[in-house]
Amino acid sequence: MIVRPVLCRTFVGRREELAYLRERRLEAGSSRGGLVLIAGEAGVGKSRLISEFCGSLAYSNSRWRVGHGPCLEFASRPYGPILDVLAKVDLGPLELGGVGSKHEQFDAIVERFVAISARKALLVVIEDLHWADAATLDLLAYLGTKLQRMRVLLLASLRPGDLYPAHPAGTAVAKIARNAQAGRIDLAPLQGVELRTFIDEALAGVALPAQTCREIALAGEGNPFFTEELLKNAIERNALRAGARVGSDFPQTVRETLLERLRPFDQDERRVIAQAAVIGRTFGLELLATTLDSEPERLIPTLRRARDFQLVEEVTPSVFRFRHGLTREVIYGDFLGAEARPRHRAIALALENAPPEERPLEALAYHWWAAEESIKATHYNELAGDAAVCVHAHQDAIAFYERALEFSDLSAIARGAIVEKIADRRLALGWTEEARTSYGLAADIFRDAQAYEFEARCRAQCAIMAYTTGLSDPTAPLEAMLLRLDSGEYLARSRVHLGLAWLLATFSFPTRAELHLAQVDQRALIGAPDITMRFRNVSAWVAMLAGDVDRFRREHAAWIEATRATGSVRAIAAAHNNGAMCFSVLGLHEEALHHSDVALRIARESQSRYSEEGGNAFAAMIHLLRGDLNRARAAVEAVSITTDNRVYVTHGTASGTLIGAYLGDDALIEKWFDGFEAVVSGAPEIESAAGFAEIMVRRGRHDDAAELLRRALPDCEMVRGSVLTLVAAGRYGAPATRAKAREYLVRGAQGTVELPEGPALALFDAIALRNEGRLDEAVSLARDAAAGFRRLRFPLLEAAAHEVAGDVVAALSLFRRCGATYDIHRLEAERPVERNAVSSDKARAASVLSARESEIAALAAHGRTNVEIARALSITRKTVEKHLASVFRKLGVASRRQLGEYVAALR
Repeated sequence: MIVRPVLCRTFVGRREELAYLRERRLEAGSSRGGLVLIAGEAGVGKSRLISEFCGSLAYSNSRWRVGHGPCLEFASRPYGPILDVLAKVDLGPLELGGVGSKHEQFDAIVERFVAISARKALLVVIEDLHWADAATLDLLAYLGTKLQRMRVLLLASLRPGDLYPAHPAGTAVAKIARNAQAGRIDLAPLQGVELRTFIDEALAGVALPAQTCREIALAGEGNPFFTEELLKNAIERNALRAGARVGSDFPQTVRETLLERLRPFDQDERRVIAQAAVIGRTFGLELLATTLDSEPERLIPTLRRARDFQLVEEVTPSVFRFRHGLTREVIYGDFLGAEARPRHRAIALALENAPPEERPLEALAYHWWAAEESIKATHYNELAGDAAVCVHAHQDAIAFYERALEFSDLSAIARGAIVEKIADRRLALGWTEEARTSYGLAADIFRDAQAYEFEARCRAQCAIMAYTTGLSDPTAPLEAMLLRLDSGEYLARSRVHLGLAWLLATFSFPTRAELHLAQVDQRALIGAPDITMRFRNVSAWVAMLAGDVDRFRREHAAWIEATRATGSVRAIAAAHNNGAMCFSVLGLHEEALHHSDVALRIARESQSRYSEEGGNAFAAMIHLLRGDLNRARAAVEAVSITTDNRVYVTHGTASGTLIGAYLGDDALIEKWFDGFEAVVSGAPEIESAAGFAEIMVRRGRHDDAAELLRRALPDCEMVRGSVLTLVAAGRYGAPATRAKAREYLVRGAQGTVELPEGPALALFDAIALRNEGRLDEAVSLARDAAAGFRRLRFPLLEAAAHEVAGDVVAALSLFRRCGATYDIHRLEAERPVERNAVSSDKARAASVLSARESEIAALAAHGRTNVEIARALSITRKTVEKHLASVFRKLGVASRRQLGEYVAALR
């Protein structure tokens, strides 16, 4: 039989789409890279459009590199498509792992793209995005934000119909599409003249009855691939077998047609093709031969015929690929489960015989799972999950772990350990409620297995999650566990006590935490390094909360020693970082700087960007408290707004907004206030409240500032290290908030040495007295506060105290020394001078306002609210706030009252 190829070699239609891609190529070639999603149902022509576009780059091979990365329906490794692209376009291998965070992992990959595109423009093609692993989707969403200054154009094809509402890739694809640099092409079926042209070109002179062509056009519904397959079948049979319309997957007629493509092959050849379909869309000749117990050369004739019949295509001399994923899907879907399982087992055995360093864990995990070999499936899926964790592919790890749990012959302890791993990954992703549920399930499994030490570890984590999500009585399960543990279970009991102590100390209940620390068994401290490290960590934190400086120094030194015993560089850096912050809030600046520098040095030496970013997040506040605004700004600028660590974000927003406020730095305010207002306002942390309240007040949002401060103050025994927020509560808080803040300052002022809360309490009361008009008392207390802050070397707070005392000269001197530009301008504008003498200066200052700023300033000076101004000028409230903040900065005023006086002086 003569096989006539049926393939439309002419590119039909899609001219606008191709032109759009060429426009994006020109932009990318000029270092304005971007991403384009090419969406459409299976077979509609996504790959053909991409192929045509790639072909158009042939003339510019010297300037463009092209890398393809297919997403696999199963057995996908984290970041697999991206790694495939990098392997094709860059000779140097990219080693994953060895970094501290997913963000750091992403940056390492982005840097590789930057280096490649600096040498030659790069086209990246990611196929079948609907099958992508979660790590690849997260990476593409991140990479998309970085392309605007690279010579990189990224094309990604996907089937939107496969992204059903609960599909795990749906949210990630939507996030990718929302990126400002992302474009989208939605390919529709061919219609009218284009469809007729497509059929004529595919037939290439082969005669088919007109009626048959019309029926094919209807049955194929304009889908190029389906139409080609129906034409092939019609030519061979010279008649069309009518079938159903498109269903949830693909037309029944096409399914039948695809299966009939196997009709020319004998039984042995079908066995070869079917086995290839079990392996996957792309399959290696060696693996196929091994699983069929054959020699590679004996399979070549079958693969050649499959190529001639357009079932497969040759990728390399030893690697083949089904021409379309649907072809493989239909062939594989025709198997009964009983038929497929032994085939998967044969594949898994062949893969397992490879050298250990060459074994594809993801493929082994899938094929043993599909073969329903429980022991092997559990083993390899857990290993694949662990490997995914190493490269921060947390969602992929969860998928592997969940597959490992599908078999019932796991021991209880093994099952509990995997569930705990799932909980750890959910916590890493920030899925707090899901993590809490998983930790609780793991704890129950360990309890039933009488593995009480493991149970205690999970119960402690579960309690922390319960507190974080606002559940009532979060420590009850841990306390109940103590009641049922006998004294012989000293390790488990120690873990429970330490868990309770850690929880209570973290949320500032030092007295109760101390009681549980005393119950930790000394044998546990000797035999379990992780217990020792956590014990010293909590003990140091409790000492800091209590204001016991000598004890804190001892416990912190012991904490560092305990982290060294674990060998974890990250834990050592964290101990120095956290210690630096504690020393800083106690007013011990030299020790704070020493430990901050050590933490940063460790991070740089270990090339851990994650730890370095954390070090800078803490260092920014340390420099701010000691009044070095230049170093504070440099530190906070080294903290990324995309970090996935909530603690770093909290400290970044806390220091970034305050530094921006002191400097009048619009860029910092926009980055840390405007960029995070929704996040911080949704769940305010006490550290961030001072800066956020200040910016809100400057923008005329006094009620918002008061509400934020109310919600930011925790319900606890002791607040340490948040004097800036507590003083802000005294300035801008509602009466109940002020009362609560003052209580915390009273308690915080008690310690073994003078602490910052002492002068902060005096300043707090001075502000209240001044507001009540009791100026003499206010001045006396404010001077005491200034003296205390001077002894403790908190110059910005000392300046604030001088200002409340009425000593503007002293306040200005300190603000100038620190570089607090905003406050310098503000105080200079408020200095008492004659109206006539200042009028011309004010007029000159007002002349720097833009036309829009002048409009807004005039309306605000006349008492109009931000909402009223927005309505009057037909702009948003956010725009009003930004312009008003700029007006305040340029004119050196801090309130609407001062603005009104300023405007009045110009009349």
